[in-house]
Parts: sequence; C-alpha cells; structure tokens
Amino acid sequence: MKMVFAHDHYFIHHDEKVYSPGKLPYSAFARYLHHFDEIIVLSRYKSDSSFSPHWTLASGNGMVFKKIENHSSLKSVLLPSRKNVIAIKEALRGCDGVVIRLPSETGLITAKLARQMNIPYVVEVVACPWDAMVGYGSLKGLLYAPVLTWRVKQAIKKAWGAIYVTGSFLQKRYPNRHHVVSASNVELLPTSAYVLNQRLHKITASSSGPFKIGMIASLDSPHKGFNTLYQAIYRLKNRGFSIVLEITGAGSKFKNIKMIDELSLRDNIIFSGPRMPGKDIFSFLDTVDLYVQPSNQEGLPRAVIEAMSRACPVITSSAGGMPELCQSEYLHKPDDANGLAKNIEKLLNNRQEMLMMAHYSFNKARFYQPEFLERIRFDFFSHYKDYLLSRRRA
Repeated sequence: MKMVFAHDHYFIHHDEKVYSPGKLPYSAFARYLHHFDEIIVLSRYKSDSSFSPHWTLASGNGMVFKKIENHSSLKSVLLPSRKNVIAIKEALRGCDGVVIRLPSETGLITAKLARQMNIPYVVEVVACPWDAMVGYGSLKGLLYAPVLTWRVKQAIKKAWGAIYVTGSFLQKRYPNRHHVVSASNVELLPTSAYVLNQRLHKITASSSGPFKIGMIASLDSPHKGFNTLYQAIYRLKNRGFSIVLEITGAGSKFKNIKMIDELSLRDNIIFSGPRMPGKDIFSFLDTVDLYVQPSNQEGLPRAVIEAMSRACPVITSSAGGMPELCQSEYLHKPDDANGLAKNIEKLLNNRQEMLMMAHYSFNKARFYQPEFLERIRFDFFSHYKDYLLSRRRA
C-alpha cells in the first residue's frame, strides 16, 4: 500500500539523498512504514552542494520525495501553482492513504485535492494557525489569520480522523468529530530514576557559578519570544542575580545583538548553534538549571517535553497547549517580560521549590514516553489502514 505525506517542511536534497534540518528524519516516518509499503513525501525543498553535520538523513527504504515549489504569497494561496497542483495530483493517483500535517499550505492543497479525488485522509494537527499569524505582528498576518484558520478548520473537519499533539487545546479550536487521538510528536530517550537522581543532586549541590537557563529553538522563528526572554534576563541582572542564558538552535534572525548590547547582556547570553536531535540535545539539557519557553505561539512544544524528561524545572508562557504541561503558577502571558522575570526569581534561591519542580517534570514526562505514544499511533493507523482496505474490497 502507498501513502502520501504532505507538509511544508523543508527537506534538503544533497548527493542523491534527502536530509532534514529539523525533526523529520527517516526514523520519524517509521510510524507510517509499519502500515504502508511506500511513502511519497510532498514538501518544500532546498538543493545544497555543501553538507552540514547537523542534518539528519530522511531518505531510505520505502521513501520517495517529491519537490513542491514554495509559494507563500496571497496570490499563490488564492491561485495555487499549476505545477504544484499537477505534482500533487500525480502523487495522489494510485495512493491508498494520505497523511497531512497542519498547518501547512502544501497540506491544505493536498487535502482539497484528496477530497476531490475521494481519497480519505488523516491530519496531524501540530500548531494553531490563528496564533501563528497573529504572532507575526504584521498587517499581512492579521489579515490572513481568519482566512487560514477557516481553511485549516475545514480540512480537519472533513478528514477521516485526526491526531493532535495537545490533549485538549487544539482539539477545541480545530475539531474533528470522527476518529481522534492525542499523541505528541516528541521522540524521547528511554529514561530511568537515574535521570531524576542526577537532577536532584545537581539542585542540592553547592555551586559558585551563575544560574544557567536553557532554551532550544530556531533563532529564525518569530514565535519563540526571544526578546521577551532577553528583557527578563536584563531585569534579573539589574536585581543582582548572576545568570547565563544558553540558546541552542539554528538561525540568526532573532539573536538581536542590538537589543543585547543595549541591555548590556553580551556576557550573559550564549548562542551555541544547532545540536543533533537525541543524545546531543539531552546532554545540553542536563547542564541547565532551568528550562524556559516564552513563546507567543505553540502547539505542544517537543523541547519542553524533552526538558521535562530530564527532570528540568520548566517555566513557559501560557501560549497554545503549554498549560497542559506546566504548573499554572509558573506560566506567564506571552510577551510579558516582567511576569517571566518574576517567575524565574521565585526559583533562584529556592532549592526546595526546584526539587519539587524536578519531580513534577519527570513524572509529567512519563506520559510522553515512546512506548506509550507509539501504541496510540499504531492503533490509530491500524484502524485507518483497515478502513482503507475495506473500501478497496468494496
């Protein structure tokens, strides 16, 4: 059986192989390869003659990648590229199932064509398009927000079923009344009591160094709240606290060196660049005292769950599904630097509170362990495949 996967993710084509600069390596497609023999990936692309060690291999047995041109203008939304429409239709012909990750323009076009061709599709809902568009803070984003939100709602409503990364937030805003499950797309390492004990020891051990705050995010994303975090660190520094912030992730747009210099934070902020998913990321998390996610838009961020799996105390904004993860007293409103600074200050010299938060994070992350999420996804796609086979027999 063949399956089409549609999303706006950028895959990099290099030396006849395809790589992902983000979180869609070959292993992420295993959940589909359990049920389908071949996966045709419809996605945006980049061709690169140079190689980066931070890429992860996405191509492999059973994978076919089709290049979809990037068209993000309003005109292309109203009148999709004929070349893209032809490519998507060709991929859909002869396929049995379709998985669409939303929000994405490639996904929305594919959903519309799948309906026209009477192919039942499922959606993976990973973020809120309304929050994303409003979060840009531009007139274009504000004007397009209601249009994109309506399009995504319709695509989800008419899908055979939906997998949501949140427990309730996205389900309420973008409902599907047919076959629904909740399963984050996080990929955690197996954990044990050793991880928690190491964290507890780190908290209780005396330290003469600065309090280290960590964050994992693309520095090209306008939604991650970097400026809010810089301003919060500035407030805490002026109150006499010794703090270092380390941000790991690709990109440079929101390093905002001008603001950092104006706030005299050059010695307080480290940009350590991208790290490989898995052990490299978890090793970084083991070095931080506190993890923060001050985003103005999120679904259910994998980075927060990864941090919690290492028993990190965690502070986040109240955006998206993050209140499902974090303790309410440690939530701040998006763009509220003062609220974020106050929440961090509560912990700076409060080891008992840090110990409590470590236990909370570790126990919460258990609900996102691989064996638990894999069973949910496996059962969902087994049900979907059975339905597709019944249609074929009929």
